[in-house]
Amino acid sequence: MMTDDEAKEFYGADAAEWLKRWDEGHIVHTIEMGGLGPGYEQCIHTTCAEILRHMLAQKYDPVAWDASTEQWRIDREAINKAVMAVPAVKDLGLSGAQWGAAMNIAGHLYRHGPAHVMQDDRVKDRHIQVSRGFPRAA
Repeated sequence: MMTDDEAKEFYGADAAEWLKRWDEGHIVHTIEMGGLGPGYEQCIHTTCAEILRHMLAQKYDPVAWDASTEQWRIDREAINKAVMAVPAVKDLGLSGAQWGAAMNIAGHLYRHGPAHVMQDDRVKDRHIQVSRGFPRAA
């Protein structure tokens, strides 16, 4: 098992660092969310990156986020509206399942950071690596 410092160095200290790595075209560590292949995962994680970008810019308070709260409903609607207007996401033609998976992983990365997410025993068999430009068509 990695130390906290090693995990933060390897996976990224926080959501902002994860997004910076993504934006620079580096490989980022994440969790398989769809299980239907690289293209399906790419759509999910492209959307995840844009959700994170919006969350970080708006400085949402994740402490207020509980599926049963009115604040989560309001924030989720704002995130949905903003991110679905981003051409990189709008043009993907996401399914509802892909949107939900992207929101799920983005929320966990935002609230807990990638080091914590990647070390969660519940997802240890679902680790993958993605980047902004992977996979590419030949």
